[in-house]
Amino acid sequence: MTPRERVLTALKRGQPDQVPWIENDVEEEIQIALMGGRTDYTPGEFCRALGMDGFGYHFPTGSKATAGQAMQTSGTAAAKEAWYHPKRVTFDFVPPWIADMGVDEKSGRTYVKRGLLTDRDSLKLFDEFLPDPDHPGRYDQIAEWLAKYREDYAVFARIRLGSASTFESMGLDVFSLMMFDDPDLVKEIHRRFSEWSARVVQHLNKLDFDFIWANDDHADTKAPWVNMEMYEEFMKPSQMLVANEIRKPWIFHSDGNLFPILDGLVTLGMNAIHPVQPSAMDINRLKAKYGDRVCIVGNIDLDYTLTRGTPEETEAEVKDRIETVGKGGGYMISSANSVTDYCKVENVWAMSRAVKKYGKYA
Repeated sequence: MTPRERVLTALKRGQPDQVPWIENDVEEEIQIALMGGRTDYTPGEFCRALGMDGFGYHFPTGSKATAGQAMQTSGTAAAKEAWYHPKRVTFDFVPPWIADMGVDEKSGRTYVKRGLLTDRDSLKLFDEFLPDPDHPGRYDQIAEWLAKYREDYAVFARIRLGSASTFESMGLDVFSLMMFDDPDLVKEIHRRFSEWSARVVQHLNKLDFDFIWANDDHADTKAPWVNMEMYEEFMKPSQMLVANEIRKPWIFHSDGNLFPILDGLVTLGMNAIHPVQPSAMDINRLKAKYGDRVCIVGNIDLDYTLTRGTPEETEAEVKDRIETVGKGGGYMISSANSVTDYCKVENVWAMSRAVKKYGKYA
């Protein structure tokens, strides 16, 4: 099988020739470290070096690495122009946070200082912050990169359904209060983000992507930030605006414990759930209850194994997931979030070797 065929088979809950390895993100600094200091490699070269089966994030393409989670300055004409005509290879189609952003001086990582969508007057910020989802420049450039770099790998586009944008652009505190004080404002904010993403998806459907990866954190390690009743009222109607437009297989991503709302989430129709954070979710329970409905992606621990563990521990964990969760297909190896700049390089190589060593189906 080609890498692309392998991934698409797994997304259909089938059993390919071997367990695929796919990552939601591999941050640029560790990409360069894994490639021996090079910055001029193609996505295909990177996948071949690691033994991965696809890509869909961003690459330095000869330039200095950007910090993980770094973003363009939001709410400016320059930021919109950078979205329309990206200079670096990227397959991200996420809206900016409508928020006051800070930058960690040491790492260069950005973070949300405070959300700006706090009342009805702030709705005008949508026009200021969000680029035009129909601007042809973005999609023309992506089409060129797809033709140039896709080879026989599975290539995905990253989007949001609107929920993460709502949480971050309001702030969880304001969001929580407004569900009671002004529920229609919460719904309006989510609807606007979702309608933006739905327009983007209409364009992605026409491009040569194999699948879509929707990144919308809903939970921490203990529980979701909304209960099932709140999810059904405040989240799902707008999420469906996006889900109903998707014409390709797609993966839903959220860290944390999704079990309390998972019965509602899976009705969105995603093909796979990622990343199954070990400290929050039991992957064997997930496989037993939902494995006949969704492909499972992830669970290689980022909290300890890839970041603080040993190569031997990494190999053992990958081996265990392949032999238990991978049995019968419908599983793809992945970190329990992404391969971050603070992962140990030797552990990522151990993961690579373990996938090759244990991943083939008999």
